Amino acid sequence: RLRMDREDEIGHLAKAFDTMTQRLKILEALHLDASPLTRLPGNLAIEQEIRQRLSKGQTFSLCHIDLDNFKPFADAYGYAWGSEVIKETALILEDVKREAGSEEDFIGHIGGDDFVLLSSPERACRMCTQMVAQFEGRIRKFYNEEDRGRGFSIAKDRQGQQRHFPLITITVSMVTDDGTTYQNPLEMAKMAAEVKEYGKRLPGSNYVTKEEMEANEG
Repeated sequence: RLRMDREDEIGHLAKAFDTMTQRLKILEALHLDASPLTRLPGNLAIEQEIRQRLSKGQTFSLCHIDLDNFKPFADAYGYAWGSEVIKETALILEDVKREAGSEEDFIGHIGGDDFVLLSSPERACRMCTQMVAQFEGRIRKFYNEEDRGRGFSIAKDRQGQQRHFPLITITVSMVTDDGTTYQNPLEMAKMAAEVKEYGKRLPGSNYVTKEEMEANEG
């Protein structure tokens, strides 16, 4: 860090270098935070992006994407093959953003089989609908012919007992705000997680909004 309290060209150059250094540190932190598996931005970038959008006061939607029955799949097929499912999910997110989204939209990888999408409510609705449809069509290729045919895989549960597990499905929850309901990224993320848990209780793949959850739980 260059500390020069001067108002000439050298002083201005020193300040410019200081500013550039700080920006590079931020970029380096965001780069290190990115998922090595999917190359998508990680938790640091996700939190920063949500915070910025809340502070702007413009309406946007936070979508939490999670895979159901992923652990038994990884137990049965191996975690290397499970990683391929994670990468395929990231590709689906990128595909729907390209097809139905905008450059302004943000995709992040929380970790494991959890992802985040930030967009306008209208585009988020389109992308979430396409996401569910594409996932249902693309996940089956990761199963062997026998499991595809019977519609489930066989793996041990947490008690070590053999069980039948449904094929992997996807649950997408959506929470919308303009900065007036949620004061920080944690509050908004907690609500999205609550909606997601509701969606995971529904059969198959689902896209659920906070409003739908509240209406049905009434």
